[in-house]
Amino acid sequence: MPAPHSVGALTDRLVAPGATVNTAAGAVRGYQRGGVHCFKGLAYAGAPTAEHRFRRAPDLAAWTGVRNAYNYGPVCPRWTAPADLSNNEWAFLLQRGAESAAQEDCLRINVWTSSTRPEHPRPVMLWLHGQGFMSGSSQDFLATDGENLARTQEVVVMSLNHRVGPLGLLHLGELSGAEYADSGNAGMIDIIDALRWVRTNAEAFGGDPDNVTLFGQSGGGFKISVLLAMPEARGLFHKAIIQSGARLRVHTSASATVLTERTLQRLAINSRTGLSALQCVPLNRLLQAAQDASMEMAPATPDDTGYRNAPGFYWMPVAGVPSLPTQPVDPDAPEQSRHVPLLVGTTLNEFAPCMTFPGAETLTWAELPAKLAPQLGDRVTAAIAAVRAIEPSACPVDVWSVLGGRRFRQAAVALCDARVRQQQAAPVFNYLFRWRTAMFEGRPGAFHCACLPFVFNNTDLCDHATGGDSRAQRLATRMSRAWAQFARTGHPGHDDLPAWPAFTPCERAVMVFDDHCQVARNLDTELLALLPGN
Repeated sequence: MPAPHSVGALTDRLVAPGATVNTAAGAVRGYQRGGVHCFKGLAYAGAPTAEHRFRRAPDLAAWTGVRNAYNYGPVCPRWTAPADLSNNEWAFLLQRGAESAAQEDCLRINVWTSSTRPEHPRPVMLWLHGQGFMSGSSQDFLATDGENLARTQEVVVMSLNHRVGPLGLLHLGELSGAEYADSGNAGMIDIIDALRWVRTNAEAFGGDPDNVTLFGQSGGGFKISVLLAMPEARGLFHKAIIQSGARLRVHTSASATVLTERTLQRLAINSRTGLSALQCVPLNRLLQAAQDASMEMAPATPDDTGYRNAPGFYWMPVAGVPSLPTQPVDPDAPEQSRHVPLLVGTTLNEFAPCMTFPGAETLTWAELPAKLAPQLGDRVTAAIAAVRAIEPSACPVDVWSVLGGRRFRQAAVALCDARVRQQQAAPVFNYLFRWRTAMFEGRPGAFHCACLPFVFNNTDLCDHATGGDSRAQRLATRMSRAWAQFARTGHPGHDDLPAWPAFTPCERAVMVFDDHCQVARNLDTELLALLPGN
């Protein structure tokens, strides 16, 4: 199996002319590095501007000649994180990737493939970026560069940009005509248009249009949870991997309309008579109004995770409209996607408090109950004991981080439970990423996003988060192989992991990814039963 790309090896960094590929709209030329053909910034739809703002993008127009695809494309204009979220340990560990211009004409897709003409078509793995629905792009983080995954696992890796924030989620369906019925899901419809582009063009890049796996983390996983319930997405993807992003519910039309009206109030636009003015509102004003409105509805105060309820997390898709008739899980998993195998999981220390609360690592056992009491009430003592039974060596801040990130684990298990209740459904597999980074003296633990360099086999490229040593590389090889194997066959097991059974109601099997990977059964069933929401 090819070795992952090393940023320290000059021969691996040399760029050569890449292949020219004929897509349905025209020819594109990429570059080649280390045996991988890279195509970046390809348009998958027309510009969602002018009369298409808040609506479905127009079809992509054909061109003549050959377009270069050397650089990432523009990103959607988006919310900018406050300083306390962009200049801390977490931001350092994630490390920003390419800086790109922000503009409304942002519907772009990237492709990495080690062969445009393989003997057999290869599985396609389409990555959906995170950072909620108010921010994010495919090129934000070094960790999600698809080059190494394509090189080492013989898959075609793709990632995309779509509309976020008010451009992709401003729900006008109750305030305007039928042409805006799905404006609150415009960004999700962008992803469906990208999936249609993949179906049409995958073969030209060596991919199999009949074997497409969606994978995404955090907000990206949330998007997949929604796509599983969108009728128009049916048949466009065949497997799904949801990393720290399982979600059961989204906005109702009523709640989304309230958010829209508060945004319009800040723009001095009458929600009943002045909607035409939205087409020419400057982007900076629109984004600020959207941010202020969501701040009002989801106050930016720290919760028990130690993470601010940032405005991006109140913007989300809308159920009860043509594009999404029902909630993603309401209460059952969507029937339309029961044939889609699922891989669902979380990290142990989602939103580790030590990265947002200075000095949190000095928390004592005596102080811990008071930190958790507002969320857990009289269940605090039992919940702490349940975590310590699972993690005997945990210190107080570790317990805080496990309980603080409980919503991720709760939602992941709830989605698994909903799937296995379905008759004759495809299997669902569960995992827990437990590997603790050595950086910052190990304080961040298995933090939110910590799995990304391992899934993409980029632990060397992301040595600022992983240490870039053999310990990290061993796990990256196992995890990236499992993800690719799942994309290939619908089962993530392989011969360098313990036998990985599907999730069932009785055993709730979970693969624990760590220096020594192991399968646990009913690992935290007792803990989850204690937590609010169960």
